[in-house]
Amino acid sequence: MTETAVGKEIPYFIWVRGCNNCRVFKSYTSLTGTEYGSNHRLHAKCVHMGCDRYGYNVLSPFITPKEFLRIGINTGLRRQAVERARKVVARFREFYDTRGGLRPWVVEEISQQDPPEG
Repeated sequence: MTETAVGKEIPYFIWVRGCNNCRVFKSYTSLTGTEYGSNHRLHAKCVHMGCDRYGYNVLSPFITPKEFLRIGINTGLRRQAVERARKVVARFREFYDTRGGLRPWVVEEISQQDPPEG
């Protein structure tokens, strides 16, 4: 992972913009035919990429604030989705603005480099 000009390390799951874009998550989905299960053999990769130390892995994927809002609007659970989005923004406020978008320095850092090897 990379150190930015502001000295913050961008977590892998933020770098790839949500677990659904991670190749480990995609591999697991294609291997099992489902997005969730138990005792997946790719769990060690989640730990290696550092995602697991934040509490995110294939069984508990990271969902971006904007994706929470999209899901909430589509399912009629807007209030719950807004609350979940707020929690993500609060926890990762150095990476997200108050509206759930990536901060400009994060977008710049991501656009200038390939994602860290995971």
